[in-house]
Amino acid sequence: MYKTLTISSVVMILAFSGYVSEVPSSKVSISIEIDFPEENIDKKTNVGKPEVEVLDKEKIEVNEELKSISVTKKLNEQVLITSHVNNYKSNINLLIENDKKYGLLEETKYLLERYFDLLKKKKEEKLQKERIEKQKLFWQHNKYIEYEKAIRGIYINGYLYGNDSFKEKMHDLVFSTKINAVVIDIKSDNGHVLYETKVEEAININSVRIKYSETDLSFYKNNDIYLIGRLVAFQDPLFAKKHPESAVWDKKNDTIYKQGKQYFLDPSDLKARKYILDLAVDACRIGFNEIQLDYIRYPDSQYKYMKFDLESTVENRTLSIQSFLYNVQQELHSEGCLLSADIFGYVLTNRADGGIGQNLEAVITSVDFISPMVYPSHYSRGSFGYESPNNHPFEVVTSALEDGIERIDDKRQLRPYLQSFWHTDEQIREGIRAAEDKNLSWILWNSISNYSYESLIGD
Repeated sequence: MYKTLTISSVVMILAFSGYVSEVPSSKVSISIEIDFPEENIDKKTNVGKPEVEVLDKEKIEVNEELKSISVTKKLNEQVLITSHVNNYKSNINLLIENDKKYGLLEETKYLLERYFDLLKKKKEEKLQKERIEKQKLFWQHNKYIEYEKAIRGIYINGYLYGNDSFKEKMHDLVFSTKINAVVIDIKSDNGHVLYETKVEEAININSVRIKYSETDLSFYKNNDIYLIGRLVAFQDPLFAKKHPESAVWDKKNDTIYKQGKQYFLDPSDLKARKYILDLAVDACRIGFNEIQLDYIRYPDSQYKYMKFDLESTVENRTLSIQSFLYNVQQELHSEGCLLSADIFGYVLTNRADGGIGQNLEAVITSVDFISPMVYPSHYSRGSFGYESPNNHPFEVVTSALEDGIERIDDKRQLRPYLQSFWHTDEQIREGIRAAEDKNLSWILWNSISNYSYESLIGD
């Protein structure tokens, strides 16, 4: 009968070990067929005797011959395996060997070098184009930095702007002091839109209260005054009541969440986000140089029954605010406007999100400027080592700004709101001095725009 021996498994093991190429053409399977004759042993003659193999001279000779054949075959197998091991070539060696015949690698190297040179050139062209576009976008802002050292602004209450005597008083203040920028309400804390907007949702919920026109705004452009529009974002009683599904929900009382007289929109709600974005773009188109988002946050409350579209975790809150700001920034840049955001002053010092989604590092990457409200009166007793922070405007503002500056790459993005209420003229000037000592722009805040000439005449 025939029995078969194979060494294909040995070659496969060598292939896995890297000694033999794994390409199909190099796989080897060797079979050895040996004829072993049938044994005719008379079992009857061995009955009752020990089972001892009976070998005669002829059989011994046959076995010796078979043994010789087996040894020869094994030697041949070893020669074949050794040959494969010795002739094995790595992929890189095969490439080099073929390249000597065809020169492919040299040609490929040249083509790759040209390709990467082209990629580098295109990347440089793209960056240059972006720089040019950015210069076009920022020129209105940067000219104040280049020629007047800083943006120096005041907030103008949008409701009062409709009064001609008030408006003239504000204009006189601007022209007689170092003020070169104004902030005017686009949408107020009450949810009112204060210009003739084209946003249908604002019209549908009856939020429009016209206090100024596009012509009014052209006055600032004609007089080289930088114009910022303040848009209250996620605090809006009108939109919340009209669209309760987009508002923060009170699970305990099964109604819209209310914090005093404030009603908050859910920052993770798509409809609420779209409404704010649409207003920002629309306001940009009527003449504002920059849109400033206020209340760009979650409610500042520890109430545990608030419900949002996305669970209120640090990660979700921070991401919701950051992603929304980024989307608004991209849209405004395409329209030719810049974006800024008002944040609490303590955000400069607090490295978490304060429970409201405002994290400095996250916000700063998605806006052109931030305006932290570093009002000394808003800091608790003992802040920065002062028993009464409100009595130390220079020191408190300086300390807060230093905390922020060390955490951002470009301090020019930092443009604080300074306190212009509950302070004497001298204290207001001290706050201004703290910002200017850091070579920063600034904006004064007074909710009813009651500013004194004396607080603004210092150098």
